[in-house]
Amino acid sequence: MYQIVYTSSANRDFTAADLGELLRGAQRHNKNVGVTGMLVFHDGTFLQALEGENRAVNEIFARIHGDSRHRDVIVLHRGHGPEQRVFGDWPMGFADFDGAADILRGFVRLNDKLNLKNLDDAGAVGLLAAVADDETAKAVSG
Repeated sequence: MYQIVYTSSANRDFTAADLGELLRGAQRHNKNVGVTGMLVFHDGTFLQALEGENRAVNEIFARIHGDSRHRDVIVLHRGHGPEQRVFGDWPMGFADFDGAADILRGFVRLNDKLNLKNLDDAGAVGLLAAVADDETAKAVSG
């Protein structure tokens, strides 16, 4: 299974409606090309994992990298991941971390401000997988 995990900064403020629109577009496109993943948005920063066939994942990432809504794109992991999909059949799960302290235990000290850009590749994948296992993320994933 090929994966890309990255962070980026939003180039503008995103409302809940903006995020919903972005998520629905990603879900439609990813489903058509067999890509699954998880997207987290917190404090103006995106953390996302994409997984699937090498070509499809790289094409989606190239579109994201060229998207004017993103800046400061940092690739945390690019290459082969686990044999099985980490994110099941979700074309794109989503979570916003406001109030999600239980998910964050083990990834950040809870008295520290969460900064998604401070995660290393293993921490990022672990956090995204923990979010995928969380019931609130599933409810929002569509």
